[in-house]
Amino acid sequence: MKRYFILIASVIIAVGGLYSSSSAEIVNGIACKVGSEIITIHEFEQVYDFEKQQALLYGGEPPTEKEVMSGLINKLLVEREADRKGIVVSEEELDAFVENIKKQNNLSDEEFLRQLEKEKLTVDMIKDRYRSELLKSRLISQLIADRGYRIPDEEVEQFYKDPKNRRLITMPGIVKLWEIFIPVGSELTYQEAVELKNRALEAYERASSGEDFSKLVLEYSMSAETEKTGGYLGSFTREQLLTMIPPDNVDTIFSLDSGDVTPPLRFKDGYRVFRIEERTESKQLTLEESYESIRSYLLKIKGDTLFKEWLIRVKEATTIKYVRNMG
Repeated sequence: MKRYFILIASVIIAVGGLYSSSSAEIVNGIACKVGSEIITIHEFEQVYDFEKQQALLYGGEPPTEKEVMSGLINKLLVEREADRKGIVVSEEELDAFVENIKKQNNLSDEEFLRQLEKEKLTVDMIKDRYRSELLKSRLISQLIADRGYRIPDEEVEQFYKDPKNRRLITMPGIVKLWEIFIPVGSELTYQEAVELKNRALEAYERASSGEDFSKLVLEYSMSAETEKTGGYLGSFTREQLLTMIPPDNVDTIFSLDSGDVTPPLRFKDGYRVFRIEERTESKQLTLEESYESIRSYLLKIKGDTLFKEWLIRVKEATTIKYVRNMG
């Protein structure tokens, strides 16, 4: 089970917008005019193709051309307003973000570039998307500051006491996992398949009898990641695991206690034996423990509302002409 890092995914693309076309100007390479600025056909098609590839890669719904164009318009308007207000993102911040991705995923420079290629990304694309997100976030903070908006204590307490918000003030249960991975190819003989299954069962029996799991990883695991990680996967909530493995397997993992080992679990690509190094139960936080998180959550909701209102006003005040026909 590899933890893929989906780098600044297509959540940036917003929906909405009205479209018209005038094919006479397409020869000039213009897809849309936003006030005195333009979005080129090349820029639009590059982003549109990328979003379609990402949807295909991760099983999502591909965006429409209108959605992609609306996202590009929003991005341009945010950048224009950020420039007007003196909001900037430094190159050092972007470099630090890229380095943090490598560190979090334990990747060398070469491995990082290979993963980017697999996800149809480039370093410049990652930086551009992160820069856009930071500019938007800082613009929202400026909108909140301009209004002098604060979250009163009474609103935080009311949120905390509302039963509908119980899930948001509960610390989820977490499991810390190690694994032995035994891949199963698609063109194996029956005997080879049996041998791999027996290998997984043998690893499980030795692990469940108390043998050192880290040593068993080196002996049994057949993953290219094993040498680098020693079979360690990290800490996961139930919700995080559900995005990576089938629900039945998640239920099996969370039914066990710290130190327990799962029987071999069959995945599409092979067998996995997990060791639960540590499992913590979910816990409802006190008002004091959750105060800052609730305040930040309510402030984010207010900020999102202010941003949408700002975007509507700016679009109404901006002449937007759609040159390229949207399918």
